[in-house]
Amino acid sequence: MSATKSVKISSDAKLVLDTIQEKLHMIGITITEQKILDALIEHTDINTIKKFFQKEEKEAITMLKHPVHWGIKDSSDNMDKYIYEENR
Repeated sequence: MSATKSVKISSDAKLVLDTIQEKLHMIGITITEQKILDALIEHTDINTIKKFFQKEEKEAITMLKHPVHWGIKDSSDNMDKYIYEENR
């Protein structure tokens, strides 16, 4: 038996994990959340995981390099004036 480590997951991931466990229980498979996570990790391809992060990174970089100008005026230029000059 391997050593158990504690891992924090998001509340959304916890809801998915609970749903998986509940669906398995409904078809007669009683399994712990730990065993579900172990099975998912053991049978997951690193390239599948990599795709999620590469896509996200590429989209963010593209957005930063090519910002969309909405064509409207805003008051962001006056922010310092409102924050620092009115408080004097």
